[in-house]
Amino acid sequence: MQKKTLITAVAALGLSAMLAIGGCSKKEETQPATQQAQPAQGMQQNATLIADLEARYKQDPKNPEVLWRLGDAYFDSKQFNESVKYYKKVLEVKPGEADLYNDLGLSLHYLGNSAEAVKYLDEGIKKNPYHQRIWLTKGFILAYGMGDIEGAKVAWEKANALNPESQIGKAAAEYLTLVNKK
Repeated sequence: MQKKTLITAVAALGLSAMLAIGGCSKKEETQPATQQAQPAQGMQQNATLIADLEARYKQDPKNPEVLWRLGDAYFDSKQFNESVKYYKKVLEVKPGEADLYNDLGLSLHYLGNSAEAVKYLDEGIKKNPYHQRIWLTKGFILAYGMGDIEGAKVAWEKANALNPESQIGKAAAEYLTLVNKK
């Protein structure tokens, strides 16, 4: 019972921390402030973006930039089945970017497939073990998706150690503070 209470407490902190830094995804770095303030307008803009990118995809189905942007657009609209589909297509034509493995892992986690998500995160970590965000995401998924608090602590310690002064490092430190209190 104590483990379940700890996971619930970590989940509560995680939700507030993820909202504060815009999630484990890199999306907060690219979304305009006006889109955040006007969700209905943002949804319409995203639908227009998806339609444009789908048209570009039909013209050039192996273009990794178009595929990745489609995955991101579907991720932003919470259509995770579609985001997984396009992120995996990017991996077929251009593997190697840790951000891609991070985004794919998050999409899989949100679909309820945390075990597969961790496998992709681990692949991304092999490609770039210094990618701070992927370590934060791994901790998030281990804690919330799999109930592995000890594994999450290791991932958050790594995320924090890479740059304790960044937003990601500070978020990892907050997670660690919470789980170490229990």
